[in-house]
Amino acid sequence: MASVTFKSVTKRYGDFVALRDLDIEIGDREFLVFVGPSGCGKTTTLRLLAGLDSVTTGDIYIGDRRVNELASRDRDIAMVFQSYALYPHMTVYDNMAFSLELQGLGRGDIQQRVQRAAQQMGIEDLLQRKPKELSGGQRQRVAVGRAIVRNPAVFLMDEPLSNLDAQLRVQARTEISHLHRELESTFIYVTHDQVEAMTMGSRIAILNQGVLQQIDTPQAVYSSPKNKFVAGFIGSPAMNFFEGALVEMGDRLWFKSDALSLPLPPTTPQYQRYIGQRVICGLRPEDLHDACYLPPGMVTAPLKGTITHTESMGHEVIVYLALGDGQSCAARVDRRSALALGESVELAVNTTALHLFDPHTEVALI
Repeated sequence: MASVTFKSVTKRYGDFVALRDLDIEIGDREFLVFVGPSGCGKTTTLRLLAGLDSVTTGDIYIGDRRVNELASRDRDIAMVFQSYALYPHMTVYDNMAFSLELQGLGRGDIQQRVQRAAQQMGIEDLLQRKPKELSGGQRQRVAVGRAIVRNPAVFLMDEPLSNLDAQLRVQARTEISHLHRELESTFIYVTHDQVEAMTMGSRIAILNQGVLQQIDTPQAVYSSPKNKFVAGFIGSPAMNFFEGALVEMGDRLWFKSDALSLPLPPTTPQYQRYIGQRVICGLRPEDLHDACYLPPGMVTAPLKGTITHTESMGHEVIVYLALGDGQSCAARVDRRSALALGESVELAVNTTALHLFDPHTEVALI
């Protein structure tokens, strides 16, 4: 198998810069997920690696081999597209065998590879069907099986689950993660769905407007976002943001705004140099709690508001509040909470989970 390296890769379409100075090293057998909003450059990155588009500047390596000028068929990659791109006039078997026939493999070798891949994907009984006779989930498995038979150095997947319904997406996520462990190959996966990114990737790379914002493990990106964009993109509902200032009262630093007043943990002396300055405070909805159901030992401060909307999810309740200064925020509270529409409430903010950002650069203060 192989590692993948992007060295200062830029892609321009005329005056438009789709990808700017991308530097990433993807380890052998790693599962890396590119995630970001539409138009952020994630599919462009995959197409450049696949050889479907050419690099404007920079270099791409698969292993220690520079592949900028290599044709797609010579890069030892296999790609699963969002549309699956199955040949409608061919059976499942023929769809999976076609690329091997082009390589000139013998009939016995082809049959062995197709049967093994079909067994791995659980589609042995579908081999003689045509794509029109398959469900969406079955077509997705065939597309992945077609990639497996090639035994490539790198698997590329471009939003392969976007055409599936919610239940099948959950099942397919598990299957692809299991397949990665079984094949011990390098997987590079593109999605706009942060749930897929967080649950599947050993690392995730967040792109925005063609620029890499952060690359790290899912937990590190969630817990320590490097800037406001990453903080707001990862998490659902999105992080709440408040503009205010850091002030010193007594022996503590406080974040003060029209909507709330929050003490900072005493273990954050690195914020001293921001005293008196404007900052942005970020609060994840899951760090706002119904005071009746607080986890033990949590250090909290109050946040008052009026409930404007609630969404019962079964395992939790998402509450939307209007605050005194015209701002609003979202909270994810315990499913047992009896918070009613129109009620004035006082939620408890976990003060050890604040995120502070520079209002000009939007970079995290620490």
